Amino acid sequence: MPDARRTAADRERLTDLFCRHGDAVFAYANDRLGGEDAQDLVSEVFAVAWRRLPTIKEGQERPWLFGVARRLVLQHRRSRGGDAALQARLRSQAHDETEHGPSTSQRVDVIAALAELPEIDREVLLLRYWYDFNGRESAKVLGCTAATFAVRLHRARRRFENAYGHRRVELKPFPVGGLTPYTKGLE
Repeated sequence: MPDARRTAADRERLTDLFCRHGDAVFAYANDRLGGEDAQDLVSEVFAVAWRRLPTIKEGQERPWLFGVARRLVLQHRRSRGGDAALQARLRSQAHDETEHGPSTSQRVDVIAALAELPEIDREVLLLRYWYDFNGRESAKVLGCTAATFAVRLHRARRRFENAYGHRRVELKPFPVGGLTPYTKGLE
């Protein structure tokens, strides 16, 4: 195949990859870095994809792109120092949403429990349940085997349940035939 045709086909494939997965990669980067850094990271991810395009297997593009994004996020954090931005964002969301009712308070508890977890646990849970990767795809993103990912997921879920369980407020059942603290004064 002539180079001009191959380049046109490569450009078309990269454009297709960006159209199908660019928003998801941006959301992933934005969750970890925020704002302009996320935009820069997405550009880097697709620059790497352009250079490595022949090696990206059909049907494995999304986990491959997330794996590149993950490595670039880690590299960015090493150079910039830690995940302070994520922690600050999680705290501000929890603070802003505390006045909106019970379903929001559950969300606040989930965010706070996630913030208490080590980064790898958060990442395992978010890949599986937020970004909807299956076990095999998640393992590819993290650069481990599916069995290793399954163990990490099990441990992360257990740690999350402990962190979330400590935050939950038990609601007492309504007593039969009487006023409850929630209904006093409403008569």
